[in-house]
Amino acid sequence: MVINRVGPPVRGRDFYGREAFVSLLSEKLRWGNVLLAAPRRFGKTSVMYSLIDDPRWDYKVIHADLEALTEPAELITLLVVELARAGDSRLSKIAKSLSYFPRTLWSHFTETFEEVVLMEVKIKLKEKLRPRWQESGEELFKRVAASQTTIIFVLDELPMMIDRMARSEACRSDAKTMLRWLRALRLSPSITNLRFLIAGSIGIEHVLNELGEISAINDFEKVRLDPFPAKVAAAFINDLGATHNLRLSPQSKRRMLDLIGTPIPYFLQIIFSEVAKAHAQDGAPVTPGRVEHIYRDRVLGVDCKMYFDHYYGRLREYYQPQEEKATKRILRELGMAGLLSRDACYQLYKEAIDGKAETDEFNRLMTWLENDFYVRYQPDARQYEFSCKLLRDWWLRHYGMEVSV
Repeated sequence: MVINRVGPPVRGRDFYGREAFVSLLSEKLRWGNVLLAAPRRFGKTSVMYSLIDDPRWDYKVIHADLEALTEPAELITLLVVELARAGDSRLSKIAKSLSYFPRTLWSHFTETFEEVVLMEVKIKLKEKLRPRWQESGEELFKRVAASQTTIIFVLDELPMMIDRMARSEACRSDAKTMLRWLRALRLSPSITNLRFLIAGSIGIEHVLNELGEISAINDFEKVRLDPFPAKVAAAFINDLGATHNLRLSPQSKRRMLDLIGTPIPYFLQIIFSEVAKAHAQDGAPVTPGRVEHIYRDRVLGVDCKMYFDHYYGRLREYYQPQEEKATKRILRELGMAGLLSRDACYQLYKEAIDGKAETDEFNRLMTWLENDFYVRYQPDARQYEFSCKLLRDWWLRHYGMEVSV
């Protein structure tokens, strides 16, 4: 049985259809560092939890969410705290053996387990580490390297952390220093039992190119998390129906899959949830026609708009103003046309930027849009299309008539 959970990461029996991928990822981490590439809502966090919950070999995982961090001292602080609270005596001993570990404050947290005390620990430790974060980090990783345990540091949302730092004049140089320091650390011959897994909901290549530090991750192997294969997607819908006692005819299940297009698990969860809610409210049979009606009115409507708004909003957050303007123009035209040649996209790009168009900048922009799951390129035909039918339908529904940024 698999429960339909729309939104939060899934664990245990609800983790579905990714077993082979996790095995591949685990094997890659046995020998090196990995860049886990996938757009937002593809299930990266659930994959990371599977590495923690079901280890394929003898390793320990330290998972650190870096989305809100803005300085290296915060990174070192978070890694130390996560080691200390990992629930493994070997890891907690490493943290507590550090010369700068706040033992007195930590004892208060372990006694009360109150989040407010943990926050105080983090603040005090960060302040202590800020003037000497590199030396403190080196001490941490040397202690880890001296242990007999292989530790995988999962740096979740590292791209967002770097992007935040790069946008601040005060932190931009620190971002470069931290990236180079981490790379030197990973390549050190004295450290053989550390692995790093980087993941994020925005493309790290985009962020590092903007910063001029793309070489900072050239020791990582890129492993891409793809949508479900067609057979897995069909089985997923079938198992969801069985779990939630929702009778779905083969035709209705096929219509759900056809309407979504690219079988992204999160999108499948959304359409199933909306169909199940509609059936629970009126008890009417689920027919292919009703599935399509629910898709048009609910999935693409205002009730579900929040599920997809990040695809629009992050263009303003992570793209330069001229890039944002050009991208929205291209996506609007692509949504209406279905397919556009590379040359047609370039013409739209030139019109949108109101200036001299550099082909290198256009090519880079289109690569970012591919990495961020907006578009898909057909190399033989030299044409672009939306990466997913649902995303195209949603874009046309809410932004197809937009005339300005």
